Amino acid sequence: MSLNDLTFREKSALIHVLALAILLIFTLSIIWPFFSGYEEVILEVKPLWVAVIMFIIIEIIGHSAVALWNSKEANAEADEREKLVVMKSNFYSSHVLGFILIGYISLSMLFQIPFLSIYFVFIAFVVAEIINYGSQFILSRRGV
Repeated sequence: MSLNDLTFREKSALIHVLALAILLIFTLSIIWPFFSGYEEVILEVKPLWVAVIMFIIIEIIGHSAVALWNSKEANAEADEREKLVVMKSNFYSSHVLGFILIGYISLSMLFQIPFLSIYFVFIAFVVAEIINYGSQFILSRRGV
């Protein structure tokens, strides 16, 4: 399988997964000192803004390049199969997002963690979107 064998939507899903994976790795590297036992570590939101801006730049550059190479497919309407792929992948990711958030809130209440960190909620959304676009790619390659 080469990059030329993929459709525009498959390439777009791969760009999303790549950009989201970079965003997740960057976010996890920001909060790693918090888990390494340093009690004085304060999680700041400024690095999160840097990560989001980096994510947006990767998305713009990647999708612009793919749209230039596949201009006919980029402007085409989604057919029934592609709509079904999007619906199924949204189904999967919404369940994962709900499970992660309910699990995190439950663990916070169980272990009496006094805060709901924006980083954990952000990571939950990023993981759900990776599952969304990853399943779009897999379902479109598999043929629904």
